[in-house]
Order: sequence, then structure tokens, then C-alpha cells
Amino acid sequence: MNPWLTRLETLYRQADAEFARGARLHGPRIRCARGCCDCCGQVFRITEPEAARISLFVAALPEPEAARLRDAAQKYLKQRAALFGGAESWDSPLPVGARLPCPALTPDGACGIYEARPTICRKFGVPVFNPNQGSVTACELNFKPGDAIEDAGLVAAQTALFRAQQDLQAQWNAAGGARVEEPLCVASALARDLSGLLPPVA
Repeated sequence: MNPWLTRLETLYRQADAEFARGARLHGPRIRCARGCCDCCGQVFRITEPEAARISLFVAALPEPEAARLRDAAQKYLKQRAALFGGAESWDSPLPVGARLPCPALTPDGACGIYEARPTICRKFGVPVFNPNQGSVTACELNFKPGDAIEDAGLVAAQTALFRAQQDLQAQWNAAGGARVEEPLCVASALARDLSGLLPPVA
């Protein structure tokens, strides 16, 4: 396996473990399950390694399913461009409150790229702490606004995950990993093959 994919999978395991920790702690409050896709309308960006991983996953799918994902992604990208007035950049602020269903969603509300889903998808649902903003957010289906969130390990665990994401990107940049000018999202990696972003194995 490409070493960058190995590093990415390590990050994904850390994100999955943190979600599982939150789910155990909060028990029945966490109702995340197959078919619940409320969070799948969030507008967000992904990294080059994540985009490459998604493209590789799609390439291994049966062609009818891959074609469905590509078609859905093209429609999504047009709608997303309208949200940003046609000129999104990496520095563009994400539109507050915007909702745009992910093109990877299957007709029954499941994730069509579940194994390759990016870090943000893996950690959302349970409470999430953002070290940059010093804020805690959580899915409103699990925690209503104003609900108390009791988790003594939240800040440390989420900060470690946040730093791991940053470290992977810093390593990628320092190694001369490919960067793209246009912001990347899940649809970017569905609509076209971005696996070539990964440096070749020496």
C-alpha cells in the first residue's frame, strides 16, 4: 500500500476510535446508524490524501455504481458552485447553515463510500471539540442546543485527533505532495480520478 494511504488509515482508525469512545460514554443518546444522514448535508472540504483514497475506492466499484456516483457528483458540484457564487477557494468561508446532500449517499440514505469516508465524517455525531475555536459541537439529533455535555476526556482526545490531521497534512506538504488549486470535497474525488495525487511508491 502507498505509505500515504497507510498514514491516512492510521488517522482514520484514530477518528473511529474517538467516535466509539464518545458513543460508549453517551450511550443511547447517540442514535447514529445506517440510514441516518442528517449530518451528510454539511458543506465541508477534504484533503488531497483523502480525495485520492476516495477515488481509489470508487475505481474498484462495479461500473454501474461508480457511474451513479460520478453523475451525482457532477450535479452536486454545480449546486455547490452556486452556493459560493461560482468562485470557491481554499480560503472561502463555508456558507453558514448551508445544506447540500452528499453525492455519496445511496437511495436508502447510507454512505456509498463508507470505507473511504473522510475524517470529518468519521468523527461527527458525538461531541466534537475544535481547538482552533475552543468550541464544542454535536449532532442536534443527539444533543439539543443547551444540553450539558459531560466528557472529561473530550478536549484531550479531540485535540490529539485534530493535531494528527494537521501533522499528516504538514508531512504531505513537506514531502512535496501534490496540491491542487481548487478546494476539494467528496464530490471532487467522485467526479474525477484524483488517485494520481498520491506520490508513487519508491
